[in-house]
Amino acid sequence: MPSSAVLGMKYYEVLPRILTDDRDALSVALADKTPLNLKEYSFNCLHDRVKADVRIDPVRVNNGRVEEVRVEISPYSVCSMARKLQNSQRLIDIGKIASTLAHGVRNPLNAIKGSVVYLREKYSNEQTLIEFTRIMEEEITRLDNFISKFLSTSISVAGLSESDVNALLKKIEIYTSLQTHANDISTNYEYGDIPLVAIDSFQLEQAVLNVINNAIEAMMDSGGHLTVRTRTQKVSGNDFVLIEVSDTGPGMADNGISGISPENKGRGFGLFITREILQYYGGFLEIKSLKDAGTAVRLYLRVSS
Repeated sequence: MPSSAVLGMKYYEVLPRILTDDRDALSVALADKTPLNLKEYSFNCLHDRVKADVRIDPVRVNNGRVEEVRVEISPYSVCSMARKLQNSQRLIDIGKIASTLAHGVRNPLNAIKGSVVYLREKYSNEQTLIEFTRIMEEEITRLDNFISKFLSTSISVAGLSESDVNALLKKIEIYTSLQTHANDISTNYEYGDIPLVAIDSFQLEQAVLNVINNAIEAMMDSGGHLTVRTRTQKVSGNDFVLIEVSDTGPGMADNGISGISPENKGRGFGLFITREILQYYGGFLEIKSLKDAGTAVRLYLRVSS
């Protein structure tokens, strides 16, 4: 609010009132002409409360009259509702960018698909190449379908199906093999006996690829070892399929958690998308990382009861 609109008003008509022993704290500081410190003062906010340290300081006293008071408020946290609204706005911005990106991908995607068909027909005797082109065609078709659904509805309207996590990982193992081999990264995939999970297979693939690509990127400079395991895990009485991706890279600061943000344009953004996908389907994400000691990312997928 502009100063012209509030001059002459009581401070508590504009800002939250601050009390000490049921008395107005500013009035107490004015009367005593001494600083007043309130530790862990509790402020109301929408559907929540926030604690803060408050200092009320009469900084200018002239002929026994206080002419200026400085009030410093140091909150311990942000109001949860304000944080949710802020994250919602970021997601809205991401959605706008994603829609523009989706439109721009369609034409080059068709060109790539045509090139893949040409390679498959020209080198029909190359079995390894045929396997790669088959996967590429499937992925291009799935991506094209995903873009069509995204543009006509929304990213959260998913095509639920019973997805085979191990089969998806075996496909990922094949088409990341050239990348890992070129960067001197050894791999080990261990497939456990796990049930199918109800999740959109395209979104699940993106969630897993974000994590695996992060691991590969972390070891590009010096090589290393990538391990991917699947198994079942019970958490708080509920059954989950666990996908664990671990690498021997340099690790991430703060266990990697602080980097998960829609504002982060690097590895943290991919992990943010992965976490959002898992949470949408009732799962969750765990990260264990130590500086210079590698990273383990665990994706928990809820098993349908």
